[in-house]
Amino acid sequence: MEQNTLTPAEETTNVFTISDMTTAENVAKPKLKNQNVPYWTSCRLLLALMVFLGVVNAFILRTNINFGIICMVRQKNATEYRLTLNDTSSTLSGTTFVENATYNGSRIIAPTCGKLDVVSARTYKGEFDWDTNIRGVILSSVFYGYACTQIIGGWLAGRYGGKHVFGTAMVIAGVTSVVTPIAARTHYSILIALRVLTGMTAGVCLPALQAMWRKWAPPLEKSTLVSFCFSGGYAGIVVAMSLSGVLCGIDLDNGWPFIFYVYGGLCFIWLCGWYLLVFDSPASHPRISQAEREYIETAIGHLDQSEEKVPVPWASFVKSPAVWAIFIMNFTSDWGCYTLVTSLPIFMKEVLQFDIKQNGLFSAIPYVALCLGTGACGKAADHFRQRGLLNTTRTRKLFQSIGGFVPAAFMFATAFVDCETRMLGVVYLILGVTFSSASVSTLAINVADIAPRFAGEIFGISNTLASFSGIISPNIVAALTPNGTREEWKWVFFITCAIYSFGALFFLIFASGEVQPWGKPDHLHNEDKRENTDVNQGYDNAHPDVHSTL
Repeated sequence: MEQNTLTPAEETTNVFTISDMTTAENVAKPKLKNQNVPYWTSCRLLLALMVFLGVVNAFILRTNINFGIICMVRQKNATEYRLTLNDTSSTLSGTTFVENATYNGSRIIAPTCGKLDVVSARTYKGEFDWDTNIRGVILSSVFYGYACTQIIGGWLAGRYGGKHVFGTAMVIAGVTSVVTPIAARTHYSILIALRVLTGMTAGVCLPALQAMWRKWAPPLEKSTLVSFCFSGGYAGIVVAMSLSGVLCGIDLDNGWPFIFYVYGGLCFIWLCGWYLLVFDSPASHPRISQAEREYIETAIGHLDQSEEKVPVPWASFVKSPAVWAIFIMNFTSDWGCYTLVTSLPIFMKEVLQFDIKQNGLFSAIPYVALCLGTGACGKAADHFRQRGLLNTTRTRKLFQSIGGFVPAAFMFATAFVDCETRMLGVVYLILGVTFSSASVSTLAINVADIAPRFAGEIFGISNTLASFSGIISPNIVAALTPNGTREEWKWVFFITCAIYSFGALFFLIFASGEVQPWGKPDHLHNEDKRENTDVNQGYDNAHPDVHSTL
């Protein structure tokens, strides 16, 4: 049974295309070699705060359309159908609008729960007659841009600096948000083009920030600083979901444009601080103390000297079952994640029949749980290995099984809820997303397990392939739910259940926690055989932006 010494970097890992997540207790002051070097008042901690807020903004701008679209699209109502149909429920007579009434192709069906009185037009005001297919293309369009710029983002950051690449990307994303109402009111094709452009800006953000942290984060602090920064991804989703419901209800210009105006405005406010307070390296910072600059440059300089360039064994990647287990796991996990991120507000409107503010709140709660669950699962996995209860392979398979099969079960259960059992549906969704954090906490670390030398390359390929799930999923949902009925939405959750289960089963069969012969660092070939590779080095290769505490 293996006995590995773990580092805090393994305690928390990635989500949604983001590097490591962490809980508040992990963001503690690290031990410094020189106690005269500041930490809480340091320039590197200020950088971490600005990056955190930047990531919050980036994810808000990337996901704001997911809630906004339910306020943008006009809802079919009873008055429209009553003009041509005779077979209407007597309960509906005399009303001008019934919230969540549905049309089954021959008659109007009254809602099974909720009020049957005249409903205020303030609820889900919409102005566009887009069918579900157009809606699916709009929701998926951001991923077209995201998938094609992740590789070029690293090159741009190396050439122009992470500060300017990330800043420019956010300027463009902010502009696209502010002009979204104009684009939508002109033609949906222009809106789609804007969303593709927003996705392209999102694709370069992570490589740009990685480039900055290579110059700013000492090895002893890198995991803490950077994992805190990228937890802004979850925070951004929570803010986008919860606040959008309030903005959509504003009684001016149909409300929904404020989702894009406010978030775009917040981005520009943050950009002012970014360009005033952030610099690409300690050497270019005009206000950094000499002690802090020397501390950072000395620590990082030692690390850079140890790096070696070796050929990448692309053919070995393709032939390795363990690599394919990671690819499949990443794709299926992201399928579940992107399905909920893009479609959960629509499901809560059409099936669970929450009003705008309730929809925003209950759409956000699962991602608060996901953030907490990621840290908890990472610590639990560490506990199993530190105590020698399970070896690396069994630990990874156990947690991926939890992160795949359990969410699949809750997705299956969610398929049978309706507005009369909607709070039970919310509980199912919260639990499903929470348990999916076990998969999140497995992904990046398993890449480091099997190929410490080439984990960065494998992770980049895996993340790019997984982003295509964000292109496919919203369009599948749109095709399955033309009328937004519970019977139609059942199939969305059945498919999600099947995909979660397939990913978990494939990983259970083919995954490994052992370093592959082609994935070993050169110096390991000259050492005694080990059951597993050095976690610290593997994690650094998987995330060039996150170094473990030594």
